[in-house]
Amino acid sequence: MASDEARVLVLYTGGTIGMLKTKEGGYAPHSGFLASNLRSQSRFHDPEQDSVFANSQSVSAYSAWSLNAASKASSGTSTPAIPLPVEGDASCITVQTPEGARLLPSLVTPRTAQGKRIRYAIYEYETLIDSSEVELNDWIRIANDIELNYKLYDAFVVLHGTDTMAYSASALSFLLEDLGKPVILTGAQIPLSELFTDAIDNLLGSLIIAGHYAIPEVCVFFDNKLLRGNRSIKASSEEFHAFQSPNLPPLAAVGIDIDVEWNEVLRPGLRAFRAHKTLSSKVATLRIFPGISGSAIRAFLNADDVRGVVLESYGAGNAPRREELLSAFREATERGVVIVNVSQCTTGAVAPDIYETGRALAAVGITGGADMTVECALAKLSYLLSKEDLSPAQVRRLLAQPLRGELTLVNPAPTYSSPLDAGQRLRTLFAQVIECAPTTSRGPHTPAQRPRSLSSVTGSDMPSQPDPVELPAEFNPPWPATLKDEETAEKAILPYLLGQASARHDTFLDTLLASIVPPTATNDPTVIALLNEPSTPSLQTPLHLAVLAGQASNVELLLSHGASVHARDILGHSALFYAAKSGAEGRRMVMALKQAGAHLGETELEGGDVGLELLKARRSGDSEAEAVWREAAGAALSRAVESVKLLYEA
Repeated sequence: MASDEARVLVLYTGGTIGMLKTKEGGYAPHSGFLASNLRSQSRFHDPEQDSVFANSQSVSAYSAWSLNAASKASSGTSTPAIPLPVEGDASCITVQTPEGARLLPSLVTPRTAQGKRIRYAIYEYETLIDSSEVELNDWIRIANDIELNYKLYDAFVVLHGTDTMAYSASALSFLLEDLGKPVILTGAQIPLSELFTDAIDNLLGSLIIAGHYAIPEVCVFFDNKLLRGNRSIKASSEEFHAFQSPNLPPLAAVGIDIDVEWNEVLRPGLRAFRAHKTLSSKVATLRIFPGISGSAIRAFLNADDVRGVVLESYGAGNAPRREELLSAFREATERGVVIVNVSQCTTGAVAPDIYETGRALAAVGITGGADMTVECALAKLSYLLSKEDLSPAQVRRLLAQPLRGELTLVNPAPTYSSPLDAGQRLRTLFAQVIECAPTTSRGPHTPAQRPRSLSSVTGSDMPSQPDPVELPAEFNPPWPATLKDEETAEKAILPYLLGQASARHDTFLDTLLASIVPPTATNDPTVIALLNEPSTPSLQTPLHLAVLAGQASNVELLLSHGASVHARDILGHSALFYAAKSGAEGRRMVMALKQAGAHLGETELEGGDVGLELLKARRSGDSEAEAVWREAAGAALSRAVESVKLLYEA
């Protein structure tokens, strides 16, 4: 795989997107149709970059392509068909399945505006599922397939029917523990087989976002919006705008540009990724309605196969206070049934302390579900109840806490103004820029200058400047005029600062992070976004730079703040590769990165980079360096060695 390619696995589980019309006039999934259709479309597959789409960036490019196409037509030369999978063929991709490895032909998009191509394979399930027939085992199958292929691909797209997509996205968000890569569910309201369809935009948008942006979440992409999967609901069966996220804005929006709301994106997992393989089927929903009887509730709660219930209440979490209802709930919670209270309203949250009716539910042991959707609450209950080591009390506590960004913790005392002083933060910021200035510009006998505030470098020793033309106050507002101006300045400067600080041997990185992260925040999304921004033209992140400088403590500090171990530089190398290349000195960094879920990429393994480094260590007799490479490669060691043999044979 080239370093300018992202590798994406598309799991085609079924749904409208790949359906064809049957003789009877209805739509049904049809095996093989989806991949064949995509191969014929140049925007989805253009390996030679010889389509009109790939040569439309300028008049000269189109003219050259047009002459070449005419020459081919006159000579009878035709484009070769997609080859069948052959071992060793660079155009094929290995996919791990429960039955073993399979070789699939790969498709590759034209180069995007960001300069990347997306190479992807479509792994079609043998039995395609209509989404209305999805079962718990189907979710576990998808999670298991992602786990099997996690180290082989940069991201995953799941093609799924729309009816239960929000349920599946919620379930997968919990099953995929410590996720560090994008998983995007998408589908279509109109099949790809129709002339007018939303399938093209949904699938192409999913591939581009998955291949370009390190959003370590399970998401739903529909109608040019990327939604957090466990916050999404299907709101329409007739419109292209089928999915909404009422209580959380979209994570990304696709228009002329792709705008990612990094402040909303979750941090990568702190441990190695794994898929949870069980779900409890003993969950159900109960919707409150006027006149519901206590006997009906008691019969529902007394069912032998019910351990968890999602109670759909009115408004902010209210229900009738009749004793026959409350006693039925109390009896159930006392014998261990877990009940979580969510609102029937699309927008808003359960706040059980506002009304007496809500307080009555909380008093009988019912847990408030904040602003979780019904789909998410069901999935979360099923996930938590499948962990047999958790007691009902622990499950109730976890239900009220955000595990995957699925609910919003309500601040009991709303704040209507920022407690931060923007001017002071900017003065500190620029002082830190000076603190991080390269020392190589100083002469050998010049003492280091380390001013601690902006005022210390704006004294009388600065060159005088001509007085600016004085303007009326309304035309000369103080800067930053808003917190948004301050945020813009910080985002422009902080990636550079973080990169410089990460490579230093002192405690400046700790100081810098402490000045960015609010004292009460343990998971500040702004910092997470900045940590994963490239700090150099070669696309190296602060984590890369800390590794290259051999700063193990900085590596551990960056990981604890949400640095992604999956970011790769312009050469296709992750921080783990450079840590292993450091030899014995890199062992501590390798261990920390591996613990956080790092793994060597296919580019490094198949291209022979890892194998050559291992061979070099063996020939030099450096057993410690060889041991570090073995630790970094893990189970992929044999493939790394085999790649070197293939290179020598070639």
